[in-house]
Amino acid sequence: MSTETFSSLHIGTRDDRSEALLNESLQVNQETEDIGGAALAQLQRQREQLEGARDQAQDTQQVTRQARQTLQAIAWKILREKLTLVLIILCLLVIDGALAYRLATHKGKL
Repeated sequence: MSTETFSSLHIGTRDDRSEALLNESLQVNQETEDIGGAALAQLQRQREQLEGARDQAQDTQQVTRQARQTLQAIAWKILREKLTLVLIILCLLVIDGALAYRLATHKGKL
C-alpha cells in the first residue's frame, strides 16, 4: 500500500471512532436528559403532595383552634351555671336557717 492510502485509511478509522464516540456521547446526553426530566417530574409530584399535606395540616390546625375555643366557651358556661346553682343553694339554706330560727324562738309559730 502506498503511504497515501495508509494515511487515508488511518484518518478514516479515526473519523469512524470519533463519530462513534460522538454518537455515544449524544446517546448518553439524551439518556441523562431523560433521567433528569423524570427526576424533575417526580420532584414536582412530591412538591404537590407536600403542598397538599401542608394545606391539610393548616386546615386541621384551624379546626382544632375553633374546637378549643368552643370547648372553652362551654367550660365557662358550665362554671357560671354551677356558681349560679351554688348561690341559689346558699340562699335557700339561709332562708331555711331563718325559718328554723323563727320556729325555734316563737314556739312553732312563723
